[in-house]
Amino acid sequence: MTFVAIDGPGGAGKSTVARALATRLGVAMLDTGAMYRAVALFALRAGADLGDGAAMTSLAQGVALELADDGRVLADGEDVSAEIRSPAVDAAVSEVAAHPGVRRELVERQRAWAGAHGGGVLEGRDIASVVLPEADLKVFLTASHDVRAERRAAQGASGRRGDALDEVRESIVRRDALDSGRADSPLVVAPGAVVIDSTGRTADEVVEELLGLLEGRGGDDPLDQRAREGGNVAGRAIRPSELAFYAACRVVAVGSSVAAFPGPVSGRGHLPAHGAYILAPVHRSYVDWLVVARVTRRRLRYLVKGEVWKSKAVGRLLELLGAFPVRRGAADREAFDTALGVLLGGEPLVLFPEGTRSSGPVIGELRDGAAYLSLRAGVPIVPVGIAGTERAMPRGRRVPRPGRVRLVVGEPLEPAAFLPPRPDAQRAPSAGGVRVPRSATRGMSRALRDRLQSVYDEAEAELAAARRRRRAGRVRR
Repeated sequence: MTFVAIDGPGGAGKSTVARALATRLGVAMLDTGAMYRAVALFALRAGADLGDGAAMTSLAQGVALELADDGRVLADGEDVSAEIRSPAVDAAVSEVAAHPGVRRELVERQRAWAGAHGGGVLEGRDIASVVLPEADLKVFLTASHDVRAERRAAQGASGRRGDALDEVRESIVRRDALDSGRADSPLVVAPGAVVIDSTGRTADEVVEELLGLLEGRGGDDPLDQRAREGGNVAGRAIRPSELAFYAACRVVAVGSSVAAFPGPVSGRGHLPAHGAYILAPVHRSYVDWLVVARVTRRRLRYLVKGEVWKSKAVGRLLELLGAFPVRRGAADREAFDTALGVLLGGEPLVLFPEGTRSSGPVIGELRDGAAYLSLRAGVPIVPVGIAGTERAMPRGRRVPRPGRVRLVVGEPLEPAAFLPPRPDAQRAPSAGGVRVPRSATRGMSRALRDRLQSVYDEAEAELAAARRRRRAGRVRR
């Protein structure tokens, strides 16, 4: 029988689509998020410490959960279908679900459910990546933050519509950051998953697309269509064969970079080992994007103007190499949501905080985009000093000339350090999702400028010292 795994953030329409798809396929459906919500509800009722992993694991192990075919959620025989959708549970579920013991217990039950049914549609936040990575179809369903907020506000608790849209939007962005930033089973786009944006689409339209994918029909790859239109393909996961292609291209690109612009990279240990972050290099030359690619073997994502995607072949190649389109003239909010999708998908994003190529030894005022994204997504910014590229290809030069470079990776700036204290800080260590004061954005931008100046000076000093050593060596010979 067929297994379909549907992941995605809250409000993307997972439950509605999953239930409709299961009905069309004639299979059972499992809402795994309801299981975590039921555990969170019982924890709140008991007045338990949500941060106590042992207590939460024990509670998860002790509660009897049943998800009926009609959509009801029964916990210890009680119908809690409405209560688990309350604002209190919304605020608590991410912290409860972050405990490895809770996840192990419920993942085991979810796999047991799949084994007992022999087929079905499972929806949640780690189905394709953890629970059922061998699913016949893996889907990451998403939507714009505004649409998701409207859906959540329309649901509210017990269907009320009184929730303020701004508060609901802040809540879902916060949970996105918490879910994507947790160490155990984070919210990510699983390898081989198809990303579908439900913004402006009905559940039936999404279901038809999924049926087409299952049946091997449906014409052009929806991604290719969106790319030709200059749409947002930031969250699209590449397939294993595409990852292999990217790795091969990276070998060629980095090899060419090292051959033309030799020089070491220091400070690699400052790069986060897992999860998303913003890589913020100094920008003095068009070759900076190529040189900075050597700091990590992980797939880096870049913003590229949408006009490039007019050529399907060129756009597809750039996408495989980590780029995604941003349409010229589009609202800043759209570009922000595109980049945020990359970060919430768990991938590093390259942003040049100076905004354009500059010249000289001094880092001037930075644009606030990198700081604002960091604060909203709850991911660190890693500054990178690059020395030597301006000499290799200064403004006005069309062809770069070979030359030595130095790269210095600085200590990350953590977004939480720039946000004002909050009463719930113990429950929300990640900075993502809170309302970002203008003062926090400007403060982080200033700190990033200082740190970027420091690593730039260090890279320039290392390069100058290396030149002196080479000259001294020539003199001795």
